[in-house]
Amino acid sequence: MNRPDFSRLLHPTTVRARLTRRAATLTALGTIALTLLNLLFSAAGTHASNDKATSGPEDSPIRQMCRNLGLIPADSTQSHPAITGSMWLGALIGVTAVAALTAWLALGSVLRPVEEARSHFAQLTTEDSRHRVPLPQTGDEITELVQTMNTALNRLQSTVEQQRRFVADASHELRNPLAALQAELEIALTHPDRADWPEVVRAALGDTRRLERLTADLLLLARLDVDKPAGSQRMERVDLTDLVREEAARHRPPAHLAISLDLPADHPLTVHGHPALLTRVLGNLLENAERHATTSITIRLTHDTENQLAVLDVVDDGPGIPPRDHARVFERFTRLDSARPRHTGGTGLGLAIAHRITTLHHGTLTITPTTRGAHLTTRLPTTRHPRNIG
Repeated sequence: MNRPDFSRLLHPTTVRARLTRRAATLTALGTIALTLLNLLFSAAGTHASNDKATSGPEDSPIRQMCRNLGLIPADSTQSHPAITGSMWLGALIGVTAVAALTAWLALGSVLRPVEEARSHFAQLTTEDSRHRVPLPQTGDEITELVQTMNTALNRLQSTVEQQRRFVADASHELRNPLAALQAELEIALTHPDRADWPEVVRAALGDTRRLERLTADLLLLARLDVDKPAGSQRMERVDLTDLVREEAARHRPPAHLAISLDLPADHPLTVHGHPALLTRVLGNLLENAERHATTSITIRLTHDTENQLAVLDVVDDGPGIPPRDHARVFERFTRLDSARPRHTGGTGLGLAIAHRITTLHHGTLTITPTTRGAHLTTRLPTTRHPRNIG
């Protein structure tokens, strides 16, 4: 630990110096006030003694008050001996000096943990983000301040590490299709007479489309991270029943898969949100189900009237998601072992984007335990009256 800089503490702009100066000033003013009161009481006592000599033993009210305060002995009939101005000046200087010294030492003890916390905090860098400010043993507001600082540092470290992982994963994902595209073109150019140029173009187009989709997903996540969803500045009333029906009709699953719908028929189910983003949630859930389903996918929309929630379930009959991966599957660039091959077209961002969009709409996206396949459930708050939310 660095040695304290006493010259900085002696500077009149430091907290310790300012508070000591204020304590000395208040002490001096208080001493002067007490001196004036004592002189007033002494003068009143002298006047009362003169009155007693001429008019009898009756005390004046001021002298009686002085006796009650203990300034004059109860059996005293004489005024106190006169106190010279030099005695009062010496007492003023002495009391002020004692008060200033006491304040200086006391403030030094109180502010020492603050100075230690400041020096530790000044040593923090992004390269050494695991360093924390030691907690003082005082157990007072300073300890609470240091605890708050360490909590903020923990959140900052988590954000920095998440950002670093995101950059590393994004670089890795972008490099793979670029490397494949480069290799395909270099091989074709090395032997142009033996290259199957239509197949080379198709492969290059596939890698280009993958790059385009990955870039679009990264840009969308960047916008969602700052709580500014793309496509609209304000939310609007969205009929989830129509949205699910239209998205399911527009979707073209593989030939071996069948999509079944279970929608409420009695009344529309509305929420406040961005139609394009809510459509993206359902689209990502369907694409995830298509990569794992064996024969069927079920889309079910219900209304939780007790909690006023719209519940959207997407269920497939595939191998399912292991319980240990229920939380990890919503992280960015996460691929489970069965979904790791890249020829399926997954970027590892679909569920992360769906989860983020749902959170921005004050909803939840969770995995419902099931004995077979994967069951993802989205819950969004419903509304009865149209209104805009910024």
